[in-house]
Amino acid sequence: MRTDGFHPQILKVCAYTGFAFAFLWPFAANVVAHGQYILPPSAADPATKVVSEYLAHTTGIRIATVIFIFSSILYTTWSASIIQMARLRERQWPILFNIMLISVACEVVVVMFIGFFFGAASWRPGETSPEVTQALNDLGWLGVLFTGAPFALFQIALAVSILMDHSPRPVFPRWSGYFNLFSSFFMCEASLLLFFKTGPFSQNGVLVFYVPMIVFFTWIIVFTVLTVRAINGEAAAADVAPGALEHLGAGVAAR
Repeated sequence: MRTDGFHPQILKVCAYTGFAFAFLWPFAANVVAHGQYILPPSAADPATKVVSEYLAHTTGIRIATVIFIFSSILYTTWSASIIQMARLRERQWPILFNIMLISVACEVVVVMFIGFFFGAASWRPGETSPEVTQALNDLGWLGVLFTGAPFALFQIALAVSILMDHSPRPVFPRWSGYFNLFSSFFMCEASLLLFFKTGPFSQNGVLVFYVPMIVFFTWIIVFTVLTVRAINGEAAAADVAPGALEHLGAGVAAR
């Protein structure tokens, strides 16, 4: 029996919350909010049009924003399972572990405030001036697309951890390190929305919204699977080791 506090079931439950997060956000954005956040409006829309969208789907948007905020808990637990597995190879100098941990803390604040700003916009649509609702809506979208720095930092630190792992039994496959670097590019590229209100680099553009979102949620699903595999591999190694020691002891005794 291991005495280092390794609990594979707890780690796997945390890892599986990545699937829940990857489902809840698109579900809330598309189904609950009536497509309000899956088909983002143009940044060039007038404030009156923004208000009309909020008035048409007020209840759905409010429920969706609650889901956005509370699902940040799931993003936290999912990230923690990855960080804990990556921690195995750093020993007593866990600088990459600490970078990822701080990055996750920043990411969770971002995820919560996305829902907060959209929720604030849906609180008094039609009661406050259209410009106020539009400003809060803009803050929500900037939170979605203009705050990729901590996400990119997490992915880069994880990539470095994976690529530096030359142990006989690496935690994550080497290709996943390059996948992290690939994903981190799109977390930064989405910030280009600040410079465009129309076109592919705008708020509802293919290269700023759709491609980065597809890459982001694909990354979550891929690392959920890889983390569960890593946990199972660690558990299997823990089961084999005592058996190997018993077999060795029996062989020595026979001699």
